[in-house]
Amino acid sequence: MAADFVARLGSRGTVPGEVRTAWDVERYVAATARTVTDDELRRITRRARAVRRTDPGRLDALLVALADPPMGELNKARLGATAGIPPTTLQPYVDVLVEIGVLRLLPGSRSAAAKRAIGRPQVVFDDPALARHLAGRTPAELVAFSGRSDLAPLLRTLVAAELLRQQETSAVEHRVAYLRERNGLEVDLVLELPDDSLYGIEVRTAASLRPHQFSSLHALARRAGGRFRGGVVLNTAHRGHVYGPRLWSLPIATLWDQ
Repeated sequence: MAADFVARLGSRGTVPGEVRTAWDVERYVAATARTVTDDELRRITRRARAVRRTDPGRLDALLVALADPPMGELNKARLGATAGIPPTTLQPYVDVLVEIGVLRLLPGSRSAAAKRAIGRPQVVFDDPALARHLAGRTPAELVAFSGRSDLAPLLRTLVAAELLRQQETSAVEHRVAYLRERNGLEVDLVLELPDDSLYGIEVRTAASLRPHQFSSLHALARRAGGRFRGGVVLNTAHRGHVYGPRLWSLPIATLWDQ
């Protein structure tokens, strides 16, 4: 049976205190450690050109800009400046990379609980190993405590890509989004259901829990009221914990572990 994280949350099939996993930081980093070769990058370029006429140099430059850091918003002005591509010509390159399955787009939240939310999507690499390679980060650097700031967006990429894949086959109709308000609330991921209820998800590199990790979820719960189904901190711990009413933590591996 394919993993269906949202269905398990909704059916309360995931009881935080009973969740166990052998995954740790080293293993999550290993999930991004696949060697990416020059031949693979050339195949991406050829596949893109087979779908749409694109400039190989610009495509390569855009991929590097999108990966550093990964899970960034599709800010065409910033990406164009970084990649040396006129912003007005950037969208077709993003479109073809989505079409051939290299990228996925994570939309901004449409929840009624959001106020002045950013509407442009975030760009998610379907393969976090490709994002790691393009960003120039080695597995050894990411495992080190000093590399946690670089590991954080890669773990968010890992989680977002998995949730977007599961959305396509989930038994529960839902929308995967992110929330960033102008001068306001930010939540890594929001799972929006057709009845306007939602879950909030934060992704953390740490294995231990701290109150600040739940601050955005607390704020989202106050905003959403009865529409708030729960808030989850996905982290690198070996087991889940209940933090408070409708707030808990789970290992990131819960996404694919049955």
